[in-house]
Amino acid sequence: MVVGEWIDEKDDARMKWNRIYLKWGCTIFGLFMVILLLLGVVINQIFTNFYSTQTHEEANELAAHLSSMLEEQIIPFETMEEFTGVEIFLINNKGEFTYLSDAGNDRSVQHWPDVWSNEDLLEGRKFEKEFIYQNQLYLLHGIPVNIPSDSTIKGIYVISSLESMENSILTIRWLLVLAGVGTLILALGCIFILSKKLSDPLVKIEEATRKIAKGELDTQLHVPSKDEIGSLVQAINDLAKELKRYRDTRSEFFANISHELRTPVTYMQGYANILSKGYVEDEAEQQKYLHIISEESHRLTVIINDLFELAKMEEGKIELNMKLTDPAEIIRQSMDKVRLKAHEKELELSSHFEKVSSFYIDPVRFEQILLNLLENAIRYTATGSIRITLTQEGRQGIVAISDSGPGIPKDELPYIFERFYRVEKSRSRQLGGTGLGLSIVQHLVQLQGGKIEVDSQVGRGTVFKVMFPIGDLNS
Repeated sequence: MVVGEWIDEKDDARMKWNRIYLKWGCTIFGLFMVILLLLGVVINQIFTNFYSTQTHEEANELAAHLSSMLEEQIIPFETMEEFTGVEIFLINNKGEFTYLSDAGNDRSVQHWPDVWSNEDLLEGRKFEKEFIYQNQLYLLHGIPVNIPSDSTIKGIYVISSLESMENSILTIRWLLVLAGVGTLILALGCIFILSKKLSDPLVKIEEATRKIAKGELDTQLHVPSKDEIGSLVQAINDLAKELKRYRDTRSEFFANISHELRTPVTYMQGYANILSKGYVEDEAEQQKYLHIISEESHRLTVIINDLFELAKMEEGKIELNMKLTDPAEIIRQSMDKVRLKAHEKELELSSHFEKVSSFYIDPVRFEQILLNLLENAIRYTATGSIRITLTQEGRQGIVAISDSGPGIPKDELPYIFERFYRVEKSRSRQLGGTGLGLSIVQHLVQLQGGKIEVDSQVGRGTVFKVMFPIGDLNS
């Protein structure tokens, strides 16, 4: 095996262990383990304290009960010990062990460890103590007593076994361990399934984005849910669509600009070549060819200027002289400039102005917007009328330019502001224009803080609405 292959296999193995579902699973499992351990410790402590407290209270109550019975009368200790499962010892006023029954005379305290505290009982103090003897846990209670019929008895010891408590606690601990192991196994399965379910869409998204990066822009993912993952998947799908549309638009843009520039250049070269070689001797025909060359050079200049202006707008390098401006006056000036073209096509040009506040705009650029829209309306309207209105809604003014032209199909409306986009591709170049006017209009409107909308119906005409923020001329 060569070194490169070994390194690739090592990277693949590292990648497998670096999967996101393993990271998520291990992280969640680790947190679950910590929580489960802490919970187990707390539950164990609660049960241990509960059993210990209960056992101590029961032993204390038994010792107190025996002390009371001892103060009232002599009782058979053998029966009491057998009945309660405890061992009972008495001490006299000299601090020595003594017994009140013959059966207890052979009882010895020597087999118990040194746990006694006769001084406390002689001084009238209670005490309790846990001790271990022969690997078993015991509880010792010492209670002072006062027997009227026998002044020599001064205290009682009660020794009870805590093994039952220890066994109960041990059983509970085993149950907690078994429950914890079962919970861990169940949690591990759930965490694995959940991690895979959460990570699989991300893996698919990664594969899709890599395909998109390679240029496979038709890639689409199935939206698995309506949560954040589903929203991300939908965003990836939308991104792929937009990139595909951008690529197609860019290709079409380069094709269009090549055609738009090549056409006038071809005309100019062709007619100039004819004239330079003297193929045309007729003066009138020479003037005709020169006129064509002049028109095409002018068309080429317009295209280049529009492209430069559009590029400056997109880069944000265009300078605007924003100020409060009366829109009605600029609208009238723009109508006067295009009135001749409208009359040449026998189109009716009308207007309706409401009283509105001033617009906060660049007057020169605002006129450029109006001229572009009016010239477009005149260019594409064969018969009928063109109407421009000025209204106000709230804190924005609206300029609407409507025509009675052929209209724009609904499926083409979203693209009319793209560079070189033409609705009637077969007739557009015959009608004139560079295909950049609406794109320039949109950028100019947006740069001045406005909005532009279009509404059109095929066969009934088109309405462009331009909206700008308003102010007060007197402010």
